[in-house]
Amino acid sequence: MRRHPRTPGTTGRRARRALSAVAATVLVLSTSVAPAQAEDGRASNEDYVYRSDFLCVSVHAEVRDFSSIDAGSYKSAWVDTWVPTGTIPCGRQWSLPAGYLAVRLIVLVYNFDRQEWGTCSGMDSGFRYTPDVTSHADWYMWDGYGSNPAPCGTAWYASLGFGYAWNGSWYGGSLPSGNVWLTSKYGLQAKTPPAQPPRPSWITGTGAVDPSRLPDRLPLIGADGKAKRTGSGDVATVDTATLFGPPSQPPPG
Repeated sequence: MRRHPRTPGTTGRRARRALSAVAATVLVLSTSVAPAQAEDGRASNEDYVYRSDFLCVSVHAEVRDFSSIDAGSYKSAWVDTWVPTGTIPCGRQWSLPAGYLAVRLIVLVYNFDRQEWGTCSGMDSGFRYTPDVTSHADWYMWDGYGSNPAPCGTAWYASLGFGYAWNGSWYGGSLPSGNVWLTSKYGLQAKTPPAQPPRPSWITGTGAVDPSRLPDRLPLIGADGKAKRTGSGDVATVDTATLFGPPSQPPPG
């Protein structure tokens, strides 16, 4: 892992209810690590996505626009694990064996035609596991110099970070970064971006993901900013019960 400076169906609904039951405790126990930050060209959010008497898991998600210096855009997610020290909850970082810490980064994009958030095609890292003993894992996507800062068209973007720690089961969750306007180098330059889209119904007032409010599926958005289509002409979608779930397998060994 690379560390960088801190700068629809019945089956789907059953799986989502199970996921919601697990995540409900996380939402109740979630306590802010740092408030969400937003400024021109940057949005970030950091919070505990799981907290208990024996383990805390925090996630950071961020997106930045560097197109003004011809350096594209940057999306990142990282996860840290903590344990109590004395009477202080989550007081010190806790290192886990190789493979026991997983991080994932998904890029969300707002589709104006459908007026809803979707996932940006090709911008899902999948779960990445730590190769060494550590309390930290991160992943980033850098659409750097000379590349297109807006991989799914001119729109509002957000990073969705996932972090999970293994301690007999996977403990963790996900967190969105907040929104940044990115303009495709292949599109017209908008002098003033439109107003930010409404917060998805599945994002709580504190910026956390509420799995119980997730729709069954989210649209998949292509490089042209349009919803992708299947061979039959239907909108291509991704299953949120799978998308927002923990890693499917325990660590090897």
